[in-house]
Amino acid sequence: MTTELRMCVIDDIKTVVQGIANQIDWTSYGVCISGTASNGEQGIELIKQTEPHIVLTDIRMPKVDGLEMTRQILAWFPRTKIVFLSGYTDFEYAQEALRLGAFDYIVKPYTPQKIIDVVLKAKQSIEEEIHETQRYREMERKLRESLPFLRQEYFQLLLQFRTTPEQAQKRWDFLNIGLERERFIVMLTEIDQFSEQTDTLPVQEVELIRFTVHNILEESLREHTKGFVFRDHTNRFVAIFNPSDAYHADAIAEKCRENVNKYSRYTISIGLGEEVQEIHQISYSYSQAFAAISYNFYTGGNTVYTYRDLSPVHQTLPRYSPEKEKELFYCLRSGNLQKACSLVDELFEEAVHASTPPAPEVVKGMSDELAFLINRVFSEKLTRDEMEGIERYLYSIKNLSAYKLKELQENIKELCRLGCEFIQKRHVEDVNQVVEQVIAHIRQNVSSNMTVNDYAKLVYLSGSYFANLFKKVTGMTVTQFVTTERMEQTKAMLLEGKQVQEIAQALGYEDRRHFSELFKKHTGMTPSEFKQMYIK
Repeated sequence: MTTELRMCVIDDIKTVVQGIANQIDWTSYGVCISGTASNGEQGIELIKQTEPHIVLTDIRMPKVDGLEMTRQILAWFPRTKIVFLSGYTDFEYAQEALRLGAFDYIVKPYTPQKIIDVVLKAKQSIEEEIHETQRYREMERKLRESLPFLRQEYFQLLLQFRTTPEQAQKRWDFLNIGLERERFIVMLTEIDQFSEQTDTLPVQEVELIRFTVHNILEESLREHTKGFVFRDHTNRFVAIFNPSDAYHADAIAEKCRENVNKYSRYTISIGLGEEVQEIHQISYSYSQAFAAISYNFYTGGNTVYTYRDLSPVHQTLPRYSPEKEKELFYCLRSGNLQKACSLVDELFEEAVHASTPPAPEVVKGMSDELAFLINRVFSEKLTRDEMEGIERYLYSIKNLSAYKLKELQENIKELCRLGCEFIQKRHVEDVNQVVEQVIAHIRQNVSSNMTVNDYAKLVYLSGSYFANLFKKVTGMTVTQFVTTERMEQTKAMLLEGKQVQEIAQALGYEDRRHFSELFKKHTGMTPSEFKQMYIK
């Protein structure tokens, strides 16, 4: 494929521009010179006007240098190939240009052949992009034209509704289905986290993603057996295929998973039903595949789930320790969020830990019940206003239409967090109130020689518990706080002109010398030195 491309030459050295633009027969290479400029500012205007495919430019230029020009041009024309002409001293600038998105650079001195080679390299890259764009459009055309509507409708009816062998066979013959008439397996495939990954993409690109996965599934099946693939939902595909004597159905499904992971940017979950003999029995295998794929609830995807291994006969009911549940409720009542979250993790681990885990809907029911019990615990401790937000959240998680194990677990922990925050806040307020009550008593009775136990009795707490609370709130022990209050009152009394002996007795110190030493330890000065400093 040959395409004539437009090219601009920009350099503040006139001879360089003329040499590149006029002394090389660019038309013989499928390139035409759409214009030249002598500085970056002119270059920007020229590129805006001519929209060239390729730009040859110097890095160092007046007014606007090559780097700034690159930023602006690639913002407008991201497919333009910018090639820099640079000296050895501009090597770091050239590297920066490449980081900004420039195509290449040539180090001076350069020959005409070097310039030709790099331009042809850029031309080849452009032609490949054009070819890729055309291929993309061709795929879109095939997407519109190749959807087998009648076959898809037929299979959807077979999957959803029971029918007679005669009715199923009649339409099979009419549509000329390319499968053997006996022995079928249904494989259900979902693109993992599809809505989250495509939420912001344009519809056209989303359709192309589906088309890509569809093609990979078809090609993967074609390697081993006859099959038919069609879209069943936004992110779900149904494959109906004949079992292969040479390749086990599990291995075929695993190959499909591997190929999608390898040849696309996405992963898939696969549910595999069991083999059925007749066309009209396909709905049985489909319902089994549907049940199997629901087990991506546990792993989050990128896994093959077979109904045979997940048969309800082998399933266990979710169970966890009642003692742990009670411990969780104790933690919630005390606002111990960290321990509560740890217990939630343990409860879920116990409930789903089995060689064949419980059905996802059963675990969802267990999660809803646990959420209800947690809500009831909080309702005993919190006000009506505080419960409003918690109950709104409880309603939202109970009505989830799609969910994974990890999400359910995190939802329960978030419910714990909402309630514990209120309880912790109330606990802090209660503690502060208790400590403030004692502080007020200390200030009013600063001369009394009460013990920690005496203060604790005032607020009906044990001595050790009260001592810990007091230090947590004030940062000081009770004794340190009392001493600090006494020393502050000492300062005020010294400034009033009272004598040290008089102050010591007023504050409950019988030993004047001990009192003076205590004051110096607290302030760095003796009482006399303090008076001398502040009283003139």
